[in-house]
Amino acid sequence: MDTSALFDAAFWQSAWDGANADDNERAQGKKAVDAWNRRAKKYDKNVGSDSGSRRVEEALAFLDSYGVLQEKMRILDLGCGPGNFSLAFAERGHEVVALDPAENMLALLQEKLADRPELQKLVKPVQADWIALSLDDFGWSGHFDLIFASMTPGVRDVATLQKVMQASRWLVYMSRFAGSRTQPSVEAVWQEFNDRPYYSQSLDVLFPQNWLYASGYRPALHFARWERQHSQLPEDALDEILSVLSHKMDVDPRVEEVARSYVEARLGRDGTFSEIKGATSAMLLWDIEKKVLTRLGG
Repeated sequence: MDTSALFDAAFWQSAWDGANADDNERAQGKKAVDAWNRRAKKYDKNVGSDSGSRRVEEALAFLDSYGVLQEKMRILDLGCGPGNFSLAFAERGHEVVALDPAENMLALLQEKLADRPELQKLVKPVQADWIALSLDDFGWSGHFDLIFASMTPGVRDVATLQKVMQASRWLVYMSRFAGSRTQPSVEAVWQEFNDRPYYSQSLDVLFPQNWLYASGYRPALHFARWERQHSQLPEDALDEILSVLSHKMDVDPRVEEVARSYVEARLGRDGTFSEIKGATSAMLLWDIEKKVLTRLGG
């Protein structure tokens, strides 16, 4: 068996492109932004939960373990959402550009900043789509000490990953899924209409990690697991299930009926729908000059 292709960055670029094609993501561009705008408040509630707070703490601990945040930094929080990471960085005195294409996400961040006047000079919200954005237009080439890209669909292939590195003068952090997520309701409805699992392979760490390695980078790697019991009203649960499914399939009345039946059959005595959600994430951290990072005390 010839394994030489595994050490060729072009192999992993092609594989990542193939995963994107296989995933057949329906919601891209304006449709994707519209979907995130609709989900903004619910998403903010989810990431503000105990499990969401632990995810912030674990990411910061990973960065701390390499001494990344010891000196004041200029950080781009790419795909910042409602800004939980941006605020955490600002609380430590770092300057943050909080970038997101969804205006409702940034509106939530602005509301939080209104209650934190001491952080307002440190966090600059910017509404823009990373995929279409020109670094020259923003003056961002080599501008940031750290690019922080947590679970963002904006870094979707080699081209958008290379743009990330062009914007950094030192470090890049990127987190992705490591294996499939636990989403019982979404998976169950999906399987009624499809013969393969509901999983976006292109969002897995496998592709950027191996492309980076084959390109000569040596990213530090850390895995984290999170799970939470998620309870919500049936209409909210139905809306979330259909919104997630819309990224990969057409949601017509048949799909809506299957999803509604699934939710209604599993309502608790209090009338809410509850399920355990979870995922394993992988955190990558690397030096754009391909230097090997050393852990503190290591």
